[in-house]
Amino acid sequence: MTDLNPFYCDGCPRCLHRDNPPTNGIAVRGSLTAAYRCGACRHIWTCTWAIVPGRVLPPPPAIEEAA
Repeated sequence: MTDLNPFYCDGCPRCLHRDNPPTNGIAVRGSLTAAYRCGACRHIWTCTWAIVPGRVLPPPPAIEEAA
């Protein structure tokens, strides 16, 4: 089976631009909370996913981003 969303891409809730890859994410106990910035309108949002084995996880947030 081919994964149709191997990078946890999401659609923008503001402008509906599709296939935005996550900028970073935090995986905890089988779930992923990923952060996004729309490539079209620059809107920022998060989305929580169930982790799918074999999908590429986004990098964790950098320490300097938390400040």
